[in-house]
Amino acid sequence: MSMTRMTALGILFAGALAAAGCVKETRPVPVLQATQATTEIPAEQLLDVGVHILDPGIPPEVEDDPELQDKKRIWPDIRRAEARYVAMQLRDTLEDTGHWGTARVVPTSVSSFDLTVDGKILESNGALLKLEVTARDATGRLWIEKKEYEGRADTRVYRDNYTHGRDPFENVYVAIANDLLAARNLKSGAELANIRRVSELRFAADFAPVAFSQYLTQNKRTGEYKVLRLPAEDDLLVKRIDQIR
Repeated sequence: MSMTRMTALGILFAGALAAAGCVKETRPVPVLQATQATTEIPAEQLLDVGVHILDPGIPPEVEDDPELQDKKRIWPDIRRAEARYVAMQLRDTLEDTGHWGTARVVPTSVSSFDLTVDGKILESNGALLKLEVTARDATGRLWIEKKEYEGRADTRVYRDNYTHGRDPFENVYVAIANDLLAARNLKSGAELANIRRVSELRFAADFAPVAFSQYLTQNKRTGEYKVLRLPAEDDLLVKRIDQIR
């Protein structure tokens, strides 16, 4: 499914719910804005972010039971599309702040990023979006652990004459982005540079384990990674892997 199609599906789903009366006109919610970068961030501290496609939060008993789907208002195909759509909206919110490097929506099997964000849809009905979010950096340290975010839809977005291009649940994505920024701001420049270094070495070790596994160690109890030593700056294999990455 293409990004354009997923976006369209998300908009059509919200519109259908509004038309069906599931989304009632309410007093407009406050418009929150993600904190924007005001200065240039050094390249060695600019973390790349991987947003995993969300867990759609489909209960097993609902999966193959159309009657229960209608009762609980959880339709698997739509939830799976939402799981991608919400991840894309969060990715866009992060990128637009200027605080991060590259941000990508990736499958859960991909972990070669400086910072990885996981989420689960707890509730989504067109009027309310509730997510559970965890974020962890490449060293294995948690930034956010299973924190719940929820927000009511800005019903102005569902109107035919709305032209601002804002998602009805933008405030939810903004809250997550601002919490990630707050966690990043607690890190020193040296810590951020180390996160990038570990991320690069983890990718290299996955790609060429024999050559690069010796540079990192992982604490079996905490799961955290630590750099043992660095490869030579003129290492041709390192340069090649950097190009691939």
